Amino acid sequence: MARVALCQDVMVEYMGFMLISSYLKQEGHTVELFFDDQTHEERFIRELERFQPDVVGFSILSPSVRWALRTATQVKDRIGAVTVFGNVHAIMSPNFIENAGVDIICQGEGEYCMRELCDALDAGRDYTGIEGFWVKKPDGEISKNPMCAELVDMDAMPSPDRVMYDKYGFFRHSPYLRVLAGRGCPFRCTFCSNPVLMDHYGGAKQYVRKKTPQNAIREIEEMVANHPRKVKFIFFIDEVFWVKNDWLREFLTLYKERIGIPFNANFRFGGIQEEDIKLLADSGATIMNVAIETGSEEQRKGMMNKPFSDEQILQVTDWMHKHGIRFGSSAFFGMPGDTFENLVERLEFYRKVNPLYLYTTFFQPYPGLSLTQHEEVQKLMPANRDYGLTVHHEMYLDLPDKDRMTNLKKVYFLCMKFPRLSPVLLWLTKFRIPLLFDALFVSHFTYYVFRFERISFFQWFVHMKVFAINPILRKRRRSVQDQGQAKEAKVAKADVGGSAGD
Repeated sequence: MARVALCQDVMVEYMGFMLISSYLKQEGHTVELFFDDQTHEERFIRELERFQPDVVGFSILSPSVRWALRTATQVKDRIGAVTVFGNVHAIMSPNFIENAGVDIICQGEGEYCMRELCDALDAGRDYTGIEGFWVKKPDGEISKNPMCAELVDMDAMPSPDRVMYDKYGFFRHSPYLRVLAGRGCPFRCTFCSNPVLMDHYGGAKQYVRKKTPQNAIREIEEMVANHPRKVKFIFFIDEVFWVKNDWLREFLTLYKERIGIPFNANFRFGGIQEEDIKLLADSGATIMNVAIETGSEEQRKGMMNKPFSDEQILQVTDWMHKHGIRFGSSAFFGMPGDTFENLVERLEFYRKVNPLYLYTTFFQPYPGLSLTQHEEVQKLMPANRDYGLTVHHEMYLDLPDKDRMTNLKKVYFLCMKFPRLSPVLLWLTKFRIPLLFDALFVSHFTYYVFRFERISFFQWFVHMKVFAINPILRKRRRSVQDQGQAKEAKVAKADVGGSAGD
């Protein structure tokens, strides 16, 4: 039977990996998870060598591309396994397959494709024609196979394989569970990959799916019973928790009766009534994520294509306050047209909304996004800049007053939450004091991860190491390497010049 290594560089459970593993193990294949914190590259490769995989899989978002390609090249050189890349970046940038070290990119949902690949390898069959895969042949020709005719039936899925994550104490001792009730989002926000995926998979009617409430509850019961530690909190990681209100009402009634564990989920605007908010509260929704994105209605409805007014948002959030549901919200920075002054003006709207936490993020123009193609974004795109995997993304677009807006982003929550402190913080943003602003950001982000992510102190430390400390160490290491290469090139050039002079 085939041996499959699933590799990732982010310390979070990948639901796709867990489901792929369940499908493969049903057929008798062996699956193992490998996490690379990118501080001991040789040790990570040796771990893979000891496992001796036939297939090495990567689930990639744009910030992980550099790491994944570097790792895949070593896998090909030292192990010779088949490398498979899936998830958003592979779908939205299919030319990715032209890179060295890439054998296959998955253009469909990975469960069926990976099972067919492993079955073919086990039987010694040709796998270049598997539906949903683009396969690079030995001569360099690429077999661009069509999509699978059918998407995965959510209700027919096996339970996710959480056991493979339990080798890491970070997950084994976690007091929470991450749960998936469905796939897809019906909205077409320009800064998000969901519209692209929705079209890729045949439209919202086919792509946006939920398990039946009964099956979703049964699976949660099973996961809670089998978790190594008592489950104190549940995260629903669906892009939107529900699509239809009838589904929500049936699910919440069952959840209250049979689960009763506090939970967090992504809130969906549109068509919601106050009685639904009350039902959410009664069923255990202690915290929700409310994606406001910007305090400017014009920017929200225009460039972002998120069709919700300030009035709608304030109505819903007032209901949440009334019924005791705490919630976090979001604010994009670094959009075309953003200035320091208008970002400060938007604080007033967020103060009216009054979220428990305000999460700030710089817009990242990832390949394939609708907003990335916008004329104003293209004008501001720098050349050859990476997408960093950090707890605090740097501003990507080249905007005026960039340094001051970067400082503001790090203290925006504090300015919103403590208006009397705001004038001092806004004045400080004039100065380059990176250590101060980083410290302020980490302090309130720590508040966020403990209140919203419900993590232990050990998990917080791992998050800080992976998303804050390690990226700094890698950046410094690359800088030293670049300086060394530049010095070597300078010496070589001088040697060539000297030889020519002789």
